[in-house]
Amino acid sequence: MNASMLFVVIAFGIALCVAAVFLWVLLRERKPLTQASQASANAKVYRDQILDLDREHDSGHISDEEWQQSRDELSMRLLEDTSAADDPVAKTEKPAVWTAVVLAVALPISAMGFYMWVGEPEALNPMALKSPDQVDQKDLAKLAETLADKLQSQPENLQGWVMLGRTYRTLENFDASIKAYDAALKLSADDDLQLERIEVMAMQRQGNFDGEPWRVIRDILQKDPQHYGALLTAGSASYAERKYADALKYWEQARKPLEANHPDLPSLENAIATVRETMGLPAKAASTGSSTSSGSAAASSALNVSGQISLSAALKAKTSPNDAVFVYATPGNGDRMPLAIMKTTVSQLPLNFTLDDSTAMTPDRKLSNAGEVFIKVRVSKSGNAMPQSGDLTGGSEGPVKVGSKGLKIEIKDQMP
Repeated sequence: MNASMLFVVIAFGIALCVAAVFLWVLLRERKPLTQASQASANAKVYRDQILDLDREHDSGHISDEEWQQSRDELSMRLLEDTSAADDPVAKTEKPAVWTAVVLAVALPISAMGFYMWVGEPEALNPMALKSPDQVDQKDLAKLAETLADKLQSQPENLQGWVMLGRTYRTLENFDASIKAYDAALKLSADDDLQLERIEVMAMQRQGNFDGEPWRVIRDILQKDPQHYGALLTAGSASYAERKYADALKYWEQARKPLEANHPDLPSLENAIATVRETMGLPAKAASTGSSTSSGSAAASSALNVSGQISLSAALKAKTSPNDAVFVYATPGNGDRMPLAIMKTTVSQLPLNFTLDDSTAMTPDRKLSNAGEVFIKVRVSKSGNAMPQSGDLTGGSEGPVKVGSKGLKIEIKDQMP
C-alpha cells in the first residue's frame, strides 16, 4: 500500500471514529433533569457538609455552640432544597435517530470530499509534486533537514535513513549521503544498499571506483555471481576506467536472464551496443533490435567537444611532470557529476583533447545527449579524483555547445 492510499485509509478511519462518537451521543437514551433529581443531588452535598462539620467538632476545632448552630442551619437548608417533587410530565428524551443516520453518512464522506477538493493529497510525497528536473534544491534541502531531525528521535527507521541518503545524493551532499547510508546499513546489511552507497562514493570521486567501491562489488559477486545490481555497477565502473572488455562482460552477463519485457532491457542493450562500437566490434543482434541502437551510438559518437589545454607560465613552478591532470565535462544545467572524463599528466601539456561518448563515465549519461556542457580541468599532485586545497584549475568561461571545437582552456587558478 502506497503512502497516499495509506493516508486516505487512516483519515477515513479517523472520520468514522468521530462519527461514532456523535452516534453514541445522539442514540443513547437521556433522562431529563427534573426538580426532584436536582434535589437529590443537593441533598448529597448538604449531607457531606454535615459530616465535615461533625468531624471538625469531634477534633475540637469548633465549640459545641458553634457546631449546634451550624448544624441546625444546614439541616434547615437541606429541608428547603430537597422538598421538590418530580415533574409529572417529564419524559425520557428519545434518541435522535435520523440526525444520527445523516451524520454517520455525511461526516466521513464530506470530510474526505472536502480534503480532495481543497487539499493536496500528492503533497504526502514531496518528490511527486515535481519531476526530477523541476525539484527545487531549497525544497529538497528543507525536506532533508526535516527528515534528519526526525531520525534523531527515530534512529531505527531504516527507510528513513535510505530516503535521507538518496535525498542528500540528489543534493550532491555526498558526505552526508554516505553517513545516512552507513546508518541504514547498521540496521540492514543489504547488498543493494551497499551498492547505492559505493555509487555515491564514486560520484564524490568523480567516477573513481578504486578501493572500497570495487571491494564491495567483488564481495557481492563472490556471494552471488548473478547479482543484477552488482553486475550493472561493475560494468559502469569498468566503463569509467575504460576497461571496455570487462564492461562488456559484466553487462552481457546481466543481460542474459532478462525477459523481453523487462524495463531495463532497452537501456542495457544500448549500453552493450555502445561499448561494442567503442571496441570496434560488430553490432550484435538482440531482442529489441540492438543493431539499431548500435547505429545510433555510432552517430552520437560524432558529437564531442575538443580543444587544447595549456598551463599558465605563472603556475608551472608549482607542478611536477607526473602530476595528474583531469579533464572533464559537466552538464550545463549545473549538475556536478561529469558526463565524460579523461586523465593525463602535466608532462603531456599542452594537450589536444577530445571528450565524447567513449570517455563517458557511464553509458546512460552521454555527452551526446547534452545540449551544453562546462569543460573543467584540474591538476592534482596526489592524483586524487576529489578536489583538494592547492589543486590547480581551469575551465571554459561558461557552458559550451556539444560539438564545439578549437576550445582554448588555460590552467591559471589555484584552489585555496
